[in-house]
Amino acid sequence: MRFIVTAIGSFSADCVINRLKEANHYVVGCDIYDGRWHAVSKDCDVFYQSPYATDEKAYVDFLLDIAAKEYVGYIVPLTDLEIDVLNKCRPDFESRGLVLCIQSQSCLSVARDKYRLCRLFCDDVHVNVPKYMRSEDLSANIDLAYPLIAKPVNGRSSEGLSRIYTEDGLRPFFNCSNYIVQEMIDGTVYTVDYVRDLVGNDFSVPREELLRTKNGAGTTVRLLNSDVLSETVSYIGEKLGVCGCVNMEFVFDAKVGKYYLIDINPRFSAGVAFTNMVGYDMVTSHINCFVGKSILPPVTYEEQIVSKKYVEKVLWRKAK
Repeated sequence: MRFIVTAIGSFSADCVINRLKEANHYVVGCDIYDGRWHAVSKDCDVFYQSPYATDEKAYVDFLLDIAAKEYVGYIVPLTDLEIDVLNKCRPDFESRGLVLCIQSQSCLSVARDKYRLCRLFCDDVHVNVPKYMRSEDLSANIDLAYPLIAKPVNGRSSEGLSRIYTEDGLRPFFNCSNYIVQEMIDGTVYTVDYVRDLVGNDFSVPREELLRTKNGAGTTVRLLNSDVLSETVSYIGEKLGVCGCVNMEFVFDAKVGKYYLIDINPRFSAGVAFTNMVGYDMVTSHINCFVGKSILPPVTYEEQIVSKKYVEKVLWRKAK
């Protein structure tokens, strides 16, 4: 099969592209930056520099043109912004027989809207979410306890996130549109790579984030087995109709012994390679969901701590 993989500068790109290549697929890599700046571009069969997804028409036209030129049948976007654009423009791709390997519109309407996500689960006995308010409803007499977190309803990778400790810090968000304010949960961050197919087979790999970047990418993690997290994400996956791979983020509050759902990333996580390392091929399972196959069967693994390692690689050298 032939795939376009977008945003190959993303943390997940190396794992995604190499798993596709190991399965003998043809991979077209795209990114807004020069391919010579990305080591993983050399693992693709061909690379194209793309326009920014914020220029929706140019971006969609680019993908359609490249898909036709390279005889591509499947598109695998790696960032939330690109998923938002492709979700909005589904008819342009479907009319040309292209398969977008993304969640359904109904699933994305919740996963990409933090307010709707909280509202869906606020009274659910199986899922805990922090107390919250829309920014439009804020006032000095809010029924929330400081400290607070304010973030865009459709934000990604902690962009636009603010921590608020006083009323003065909250005041700029009064009547500010497109923000949600939540009580800050003091605890340990856990993320779960989760995959589910159309008939309901699913599997998940939870991990505790020991070290992570400012935008939320885990660099050292503890992979563990957790019945509580696995059962929770399975419940959420069924309720949202997840098909393919997503990543769910939780904070564990040790004082009350509860996990709180913070976010759902409807794509491969930055740490999907961690899941691959314990023996589960999340990439192949994700693709199977879009070609009419079942996901791969579950695997067993031991608890372990894994760290992401960075190495230097020469991408270009001036000829003598």
